[in-house]
Amino acid sequence: MTSGSSAAHSGNTEALALAADIAQGAQLNSSSGNTQINFHGVPQSANPWPIVIGNLPALASAFQSRPEVRGALLATRAPAPGVVPTHVLVGGGGTGKTQLAASIAYRALDAQDDRRDLVIWVTAVSRGTIQLTYAEAARRLAIPGTTGDDVVRDADVLLSWLTAGTKSWLVVLDDIADVHDVNDLWPRGSGGKGHVVATTRRKDPALTGGGRAVVDVRTFTPAESTAYLTERLSSAGFGHLLDGSVADLAEALGHLPLALSHAAAYLIRKQRVTCDGYLARYVEQSTSLAELLPGWADAEAYGRPVTVTLTLGLEAADALPPEGAARAVLQVAAMLDPAGHPVQLWDTPSIAEFVARLARPGTTARAISAEHIWDACLALHSYGLLHIDSSSGHRAVNVHAITARAVRETIGPGDLSYVAEAAADALTEMWPAHNHLDAGLVAILRANVDALARCAADQLWASGRYRLLYRAGDSLFDAGLQVAAVEYWRQMAGSAVRFLGAGHPDALGARARIGRAQGHAGDPAAAVCTLRQVATEQTELLGADHPSTLASLQDLARWRGHGGDASGALAATQEVLAARRRVLGPLHPDTLASRATLARWRGETGNAAGAAAGLEEVFEDMLTVLGADHSATLKARNNLGYWRGEAGDAAGAAQALEALLEDRVRVLGPDHPDTLNTRNNMAYWRGEAGDSVGAARALAQLVVDRVRILGADHPHTLATRSNLAYWRGKAGDVASAAAEFRDLLRDRIKVLGQDHPDTLDTRANLARWGGEAGWPVDTASAFEALLVDRLRVLGPDHPDTLTTRHEVARWRGHGGAPEAAVRGLTEMLSDRVRILGPDHPDTMATRHELARWQGEAGDAEAAVAGLTAVLADRLRVLGTEHPHTLVSCAELGRWRAVTGDIAGAIVAVDSALNGRLRVLGADHPDTRAARRELDRLRQEERGR
Repeated sequence: MTSGSSAAHSGNTEALALAADIAQGAQLNSSSGNTQINFHGVPQSANPWPIVIGNLPALASAFQSRPEVRGALLATRAPAPGVVPTHVLVGGGGTGKTQLAASIAYRALDAQDDRRDLVIWVTAVSRGTIQLTYAEAARRLAIPGTTGDDVVRDADVLLSWLTAGTKSWLVVLDDIADVHDVNDLWPRGSGGKGHVVATTRRKDPALTGGGRAVVDVRTFTPAESTAYLTERLSSAGFGHLLDGSVADLAEALGHLPLALSHAAAYLIRKQRVTCDGYLARYVEQSTSLAELLPGWADAEAYGRPVTVTLTLGLEAADALPPEGAARAVLQVAAMLDPAGHPVQLWDTPSIAEFVARLARPGTTARAISAEHIWDACLALHSYGLLHIDSSSGHRAVNVHAITARAVRETIGPGDLSYVAEAAADALTEMWPAHNHLDAGLVAILRANVDALARCAADQLWASGRYRLLYRAGDSLFDAGLQVAAVEYWRQMAGSAVRFLGAGHPDALGARARIGRAQGHAGDPAAAVCTLRQVATEQTELLGADHPSTLASLQDLARWRGHGGDASGALAATQEVLAARRRVLGPLHPDTLASRATLARWRGETGNAAGAAAGLEEVFEDMLTVLGADHSATLKARNNLGYWRGEAGDAAGAAQALEALLEDRVRVLGPDHPDTLNTRNNMAYWRGEAGDSVGAARALAQLVVDRVRILGADHPHTLATRSNLAYWRGKAGDVASAAAEFRDLLRDRIKVLGQDHPDTLDTRANLARWGGEAGWPVDTASAFEALLVDRLRVLGPDHPDTLTTRHEVARWRGHGGAPEAAVRGLTEMLSDRVRILGPDHPDTMATRHELARWQGEAGDAEAAVAGLTAVLADRLRVLGTEHPHTLVSCAELGRWRAVTGDIAGAIVAVDSALNGRLRVLGADHPDTRAARRELDRLRQEERGR
C-alpha cells in the first residue's frame, strides 16, 4: 500500500487509484515498525490530484477530535510573510500526536475542508528516512531534475519544488527523534500554498525557530477519555463492559490515549472483564504494565509496546554528565504526584545525595550541583519523559502516571527503599516551618506525600520516614479539611498498628488524632468516645503521668466542653492541671496551657469575670516564663480580651485586641492564622461596643484576606462570612444579612455537611435574620425545624438545643402568640436551671425573656416582678455595668411605665442610660434608645 490512505479515507478514489496504478518497488521499514517508505518509478503521464505520498495512518477507532488542541492550532499567530505555516505538536509518548497529525492530513484531502493538492507523510525518526521520503515524492511527482538514484539531491529537488511550486501541499513530519536531523529539511515556501505539521516528544528550543509554532499536546480531557472508552467498546459490541468505573479507569490511566487504547483492546479481547474489573487489576501494584497493556493490545497500530514508548530516550538522557543522573531523577519523580511537584524539590540536599549514589562510582554529593540535577531534568524534559512548565507554579514538574509506573517497575526491590527515602527526605526538607506560610505549597506537598505513600508505604514505615505521613496528616487540620482528616488518620492508625504495634506511642498518637479530627469535623461525641479509649490505653501502656496521656486527657476535656458539657470540661481540665503541676511543675508551658484552658471553661460555664481573672494571672506568668512575644503568651492576651468583653467591657476588649493585633503582625506577620483570628475578634467587640458599620467593614476585608490565604472553603473563612453577615444585619441591612446567611448555609452544607454544628448555627442565624426582615411566622417554623435536628444531633441538654428552644418560644411571641411564648419559656427555664445553674447568663436571659412575654401576654405586674428579680441577680452575678444588667434595667423601666409607675420607670431607665453612657458611650445604639425612652417618659410625666 503506497499511501496508507486506505479504507479509513473514503471519497478520494482518484488518489487511491493512482496509488494502486503506480505502486512498484521495495518497501523499507524502520526498526520501530512504524515506518514504511515506498520507492516508485517516475509516472509516464500527468498525475491526478490530490496525491498522497507516505504511509498515512488510519484514524483510530473512536477518534477524539481534541477541540482544545484544534483551538490552539487555530489560535497560533500567522507566520511572517514568505514563511510556511508550521505547527509542531509536542508531547510525551502515547498522547495521540500522530493521530492528531493524521486528522489534519485527512482534512487536507477533504474537498469540504482544507483541501490540498498534495499530502506527504514522513516518518521522521532519522535524517535518512526524511530524505528517502522526500526523494520518493520527487520521483512520484516527476519533478524536473529528479535523478532517481541520488536520495540527497532528489530530496533537495522536492524542497525547491515546494518553495517555488504552484500546488497547495501539506507535509507531515511525524515522530521527529532529533531536531538536528531536520535542520535544513524543513519545507519552505511562499506561505500561501504550504503547511507543515510535525510531531515529536522532544522539547527542544530549536523547534520554535523559523517561525514554527509549538502546540503542547497533553493527555485527553476527562470527557474525551470517557467518550473514547464508551465509543470504542460500544462500537465493537461490548458496551456491556461499561460500568460506573469508566471515569475512574480513565483517571487511573492518566487519560493517556495510548493507554486507553490498549485498555479498550484488552477488554474487548477478554470479553468478560468489565471496566471495574480492569481498574481493580490496574490498582493492584503486583500486576505489571506488560500484563495490563500487552503488545497484542496495540489495536490502533501505535507500533510499540507501551513501556517501550514511554521510556524511550532514557538511555540517551542518562548518558549525559553526570552519568546516571537522569535515571535517578526519573526514579524519584516517578514516586511523586503525576499532577506535579515544585521545581525546588530538585535543589534539596537529599536529591543530590541520591543522585550521587546512582551516578558513576566515586561520585560524591558534593560533586553533584543543583545545576547538574536541573540539567538532568531538562534532558528528560527534552525526551518527553518529564514535563516542565514554569508557569504552573508549585506543580511545575511532573511525570505522566503511566510513565511513572513503567519507571517504578524497573526499580529493583532492594533499590526501592533508597528511592522512597530520597523522595521523602526531599519533601521533608521542602516543607515550610509553619503550614500557614504557604498553604498552596503545603497542599501540593501533601498530594505528593500521598502519591509516595501509595508507591512505597512499606518502605516509609520501615525506614522511619512515616513521620512525613504524620506531618502531612497534621496539615489537614490547618487546611480546615477536618472530614478528610478523620479518614486519613484512621488509615494512619491502622498502618501504625501493623508496622509499629498497638502499644507504640506513635500508634496511639495516630488514634488520638482521629478524635481530634472527629471533633473538628463537628462530631464531639465521637471525639470524646475515641479520646476516652485512647487515654485509657495510654494510661495502661505509658502511665497516667506520661505527657501523651495528659495531652489526650486535655483533648478529651476540650471535646466534652464542645459537646455541651462545659462543667465536665472544667472538672476534667482541673484534673489535668493538677497532674501537670505535680509532674511538670507550675510554670511548665503545658501547665500554663492547662491553666489558660481552665479559665476558658470557667467562662463557658457562665463565669466570664472569673475567666478573665484566671487569664490575667496566667498571662503574667507567661510573660515571665515564655516572654511577651511567645505564641502562647499572645494567645493568652487574645483570650483575655475576649473574656473581658464577655464580662461586659466590650470597648476595653476591642482596645486590648487592637494593641494585640499590632504585636501579632510584628511577631507573626499579617497572614498568620492567629493574626487573622485577632482581627476577627477585634471586629466583633468593635461591633459590640456600638460600631456595627465599622465591624462589618473590617470583617469584609478579613473575608478577602482569608479567602486569599486559607481558601474560600476553609472553616475560618466561612466563620468570618457568618460574622460579616451578622454585623451587616446589626448595622441595619437585614435583607443583606438574610441573603448572606442563605448563601453561607449552602456553602457550609457543601463543605461541612448538614449536621455540623456550624451548619446548624447558620440555620439559626438565617431564621433570626429572616425574622428581623419581617417574617416572624416563618422564623418560628424555621427554629422548630432546627430544634428537631439539634435534638437529634446534639441531644436535649446541649446548650445550643436549649437556645433553640428559647428562640422557638420567643419567635412564637413575635408571631402574635405571647401565651405560647410564656409556656415555652417556662418549660425550658427549669431545664436551664438544672443543666446550667440559676446564675448562668443563659438562665438569666430566659428569665428576662419570660418576664417580657408575660407582660406582652397582658400581665404587666408579673413582668415587673420577674424583671425586678432578674435585675437583682444580674447585678449580683454580672455587676452594675454589664450590658445584660443594663438591658434588664431598661426593660424594667418599660414595664413599670405600663403599670402606671412613671416615676419608677424614669428611675430605671435613667439608671440604664447612665450605665450605657459609661460603658458603651453616647453614640451606641442602645444608649440612644435609652435616651429616647427617658425623654418620652419625662414628657409623659409632665403631661400628667
